[in-house]
Amino acid sequence: MQSLRPVRRVAEVGSLDHFARAMSANQIEMSEKFADLVFLALDHGVESVRDSGGPLIPFVIVEQDGKRELHRYAAEMLEDCERQAREAVASLPSSVTAYAFAYDGFITVQGTKFDAILVEASERGRPAGVRMAQRYTPKEGSRDFQVIGNPALLGECDGTLR
Repeated sequence: MQSLRPVRRVAEVGSLDHFARAMSANQIEMSEKFADLVFLALDHGVESVRDSGGPLIPFVIVEQDGKRELHRYAAEMLEDCERQAREAVASLPSSVTAYAFAYDGFITVQGTKFDAILVEASERGRPAGVRMAQRYTPKEGSRDFQVIGNPALLGECDGTLR
């Protein structure tokens, strides 16, 4: 377990104003504290892939008793890592007030497939969770790792904290 504090890399994830406009346009509202958790997971996922060369080992950040903890889920197969993380999220104790689950995947934008860090997050009391993505180009040969654009709100997802 690793304790984390919220960090926002504005140059990579966009400003809070940009994020607020995106939330408003899609009629999804989040508290600033919850938005910080989502951005923390996106940032940490991006930095993990940048530092390691990827793929991202899935992780869950849980918020409990005013503290945030990071839990990674490693296994032989990436699918098993994600399954373990989802099982952990499904069995979170009632003392957890929010979580963000981050994993490596793909999104398609205007017919083009991109590598992306995906985050599914939920906050206790919300009717649904949120799903966001940050596109990137992985380091390959002489090409450096690069973040592409701003985070994308993909919409709502099942939120297990109700």
